Amino acid sequence: MTSWKVTGGATHAALAVEELQELIFRQLLVFHDDGRLSNAQDDLANLAATCRAFSEVALNVRWRNANFHQLIQVWNARGVIARRDMSRRGSPEMGFARAITLEDWQRFEYYARRIHHMQLEYLPDTIRFSTDFATAVLERTILPRFQVEGVSPLPIFPKLNSLEFMFCTAKSEVCVCMAVINESPCLDRFVAHVITSYTDLPSDAWTALLATLGNRGRPLKYLAVLPDMDGLGTTHIIGPKTHSLAQLIVRSTLQELALPSDVIPIRIILNAISYLPTLKKLQLGYCDSFTVDYETPVPQNAFSSLECLEGGSAAVRSLLVIPKLPSLAKLVIRDGRSYTVGSGPLSWPFVREMIGVISRSCPALEILHLQTMLYSEEETDILTTGRPATSVFVQLQACPSLKDVRFDFSGTSFDHPGSLEEELNLSDDQWEQLAVAWPDLKSIWFSAGSSYHEGRHDEWAVWAPRPRATLRTTASFFRHCPELFCCGVSVLARGEEARAAMKDVLPRQEPTRLDFRGSWADKKDAQGIAIFLASLVSYQDSDMKIPQLLSSYQVDPELPHTVVEFERRQDWQEIKQLVDSTRITRQA
Repeated sequence: MTSWKVTGGATHAALAVEELQELIFRQLLVFHDDGRLSNAQDDLANLAATCRAFSEVALNVRWRNANFHQLIQVWNARGVIARRDMSRRGSPEMGFARAITLEDWQRFEYYARRIHHMQLEYLPDTIRFSTDFATAVLERTILPRFQVEGVSPLPIFPKLNSLEFMFCTAKSEVCVCMAVINESPCLDRFVAHVITSYTDLPSDAWTALLATLGNRGRPLKYLAVLPDMDGLGTTHIIGPKTHSLAQLIVRSTLQELALPSDVIPIRIILNAISYLPTLKKLQLGYCDSFTVDYETPVPQNAFSSLECLEGGSAAVRSLLVIPKLPSLAKLVIRDGRSYTVGSGPLSWPFVREMIGVISRSCPALEILHLQTMLYSEEETDILTTGRPATSVFVQLQACPSLKDVRFDFSGTSFDHPGSLEEELNLSDDQWEQLAVAWPDLKSIWFSAGSSYHEGRHDEWAVWAPRPRATLRTTASFFRHCPELFCCGVSVLARGEEARAAMKDVLPRQEPTRLDFRGSWADKKDAQGIAIFLASLVSYQDSDMKIPQLLSSYQVDPELPHTVVEFERRQDWQEIKQLVDSTRITRQA
């Protein structure tokens, strides 16, 4: 730790500690919603220029996260960079105005050595500059000083450990990216944002880039290949790009890996992933034509360290053939919300099978999220599987460590009754079995309703089957799960179950969130229902979500379903008013 002599009181002495300075200066860096930093970066630069005592720490904080194009602007004041109209058609291109001297490099490295995370973006006016910069980095070793002294220059980015690369189709982008990689001995996180289809990437440039990452002395711990545009086409062709990616995966000691939908269906990639003993987090793409099953021999300890798995249902289901995933604590499965986005609705037999596999393969699971629309080919489903004796969700009792459970089947079509409706509509007894099996549960959310395009993101329960569960289910979760914070299971609220549940559930002394947007209520028992619910949301920071009232244009007397939905929402509004008044009375 570096410090200097400061006269004055204890406050000044404390500010002489660099660690405290850094904590204070980092509070100035506020990120906007779109990822941009606030103007505090300029404030830190001004602080470094005006106060020598704070200069070093202020610059370290200012340049910890930087953009490559911000960095090269430090050469502007030295007259190194110029813009010239090379094409005579568009905007001027950036280029070097003169040869780069040793003093120019020293000025550049003065800021570059502070960077820990850098973004390397593609800009049309820097194509020529990118190639020239990569060449200049190589020519740096022949500067007179290094020739005379017989030594090699120090790395330009000695502290850079994370690099984000926006990859389009220009090979010059890859040249500058490889130059940065070779000058970053501590780099262990690499993210490639592919701003084009994976199949359109230049094979030689992509292969050279991955080879550069794989041939370094420090193996990668985090690798992500992320698409930046929708509708990327999938490919089942095993080419040089796929081989180079598989080789990089095998050579690395990856702890986190994220791959797009284009790459996932290729068997060689899946095989490479399974041989990663250090892998803890795997994020897979959402592929709408995933047809290649995981047919390669599975290593004995495949995915033994995997703690988090996220991705589309087809890709995740393909990996769940592993007999056991002993360390898997988080499983998030999301698919498209329509027929044109992602993989669209899934057949219920497929989802039923997947839930069964999860219950058998993931004994240590703590977080389980499944979000997709469903459809059921009723005649086919019944002929091939028969009507189930119980809901498949009950099998999740085999995962006793679950703390956060979320099943979102919003938008599912219930055109006709059948196995889909029966298995999604759990009874009180089935929910209680799960509540008993999950004593550490903190959040449960289950939506099997059907959305309506004018519902303003509020569920139209009239389009879905009425729930079989009652307030007994709500009481069961709060009775058997003492740490429960959020309960969003749709119920049919009646006073009979509310009065019975009052005996088993004590008033909550912690904030609670209840969600009844997909629930129904018996208006005649509104008072009894309100008294019970008020005991669950008695704490002042508690929240109870109910369906919003409909506007006049959404209700048409000639459409019975709109009238029924209007009445359902009015019933909950009345109950909510009673709950609020009961809470106020208790507090008084």
